[in-house]
Amino acid sequence: MSLAAPAGSGSAALAAASARARVRLRRRWRAAILGYLYLAPAAALTAVFVYWPLIASAILSFYDWNLVSADRLAVGWQNYRDLLHSRAFRLSLVNTGEAAVALTALTVVAPLFLAVLVLKVAPRWRNVYRVILFSPTVISMAIACAIWLWMFHPLYGVLNTALRLVGVQGPAWLSSSDWAIWSIILVTVWKTFGFNFVVYTAGLLAIPAELYQAARVDGASDGQLFRYITVPLLAPTTLFVLLTTFILGPQNLFIPTQILTQGGPNEASNNVGYLVYQLGFEYFRVGYASAAATLIFLVFLALTAVQFLLAERRIHYGG
Repeated sequence: MSLAAPAGSGSAALAAASARARVRLRRRWRAAILGYLYLAPAAALTAVFVYWPLIASAILSFYDWNLVSADRLAVGWQNYRDLLHSRAFRLSLVNTGEAAVALTALTVVAPLFLAVLVLKVAPRWRNVYRVILFSPTVISMAIACAIWLWMFHPLYGVLNTALRLVGVQGPAWLSSSDWAIWSIILVTVWKTFGFNFVVYTAGLLAIPAELYQAARVDGASDGQLFRYITVPLLAPTTLFVLLTTFILGPQNLFIPTQILTQGGPNEASNNVGYLVYQLGFEYFRVGYASAAATLIFLVFLALTAVQFLLAERRIHYGG
């Protein structure tokens, strides 16, 4: 009795396997096309409202234009050369750098420690502290600036009145070259602190409690728990908070600067975001403002890339 398979069975099996492969391939293509169709609206909006303005701004940076005239004068790299020799631009970079360092310390590091401390209090008080620390975030920046404008008043403000009670003469917060930029930073920290606090709280709650329990059984102290468990496992959260604070820094500084000091006195509280606004919409030097915006974008892009490269090597995502 012959055990050989019929001659056509092998080719039939091969044809069936090929048909199944074609079906799987078509399904993958349909899934990919469907995914791109879902992404298309967001991609189109991003292209129109993010990437095209970047390209248009870079193009305008090589022209002299007043925003009104139909004529644009090509000036090549002159706007960039003038910018690098501008005292206002250099001072705005210094002020923005100071603000970035202060915001990093006060809205990245401090919220982490406060989030750890709040999770250690009694459960009935925990939500009270969360509401108190988060509540400034829900206030609009304009209203926050109006509140602080009254608090900064040199004669009747809450801050200087409290200082006089302890025998200290308070500074002229908004009209002093030494204090103006720090007043802007104080308002920005007060307004944005709560968001990072909530993000850190969510990150801490996502860390498995079993890790802390096992470490305590082995005799680990609170400091060791924080250093070897909390900090490493919160690294992705810290990177997110650090990048959002750094990238949104000029944007968060803009409204307090515009309402409280208008960049004064003598450019002492100016920053790169407000300087671009002044150049473009107060002085109508659109090409010059575009050059400043392009240069600032490149600087922030480079610094953000460096942060990613340095942080990614130390981050543990779990899983």
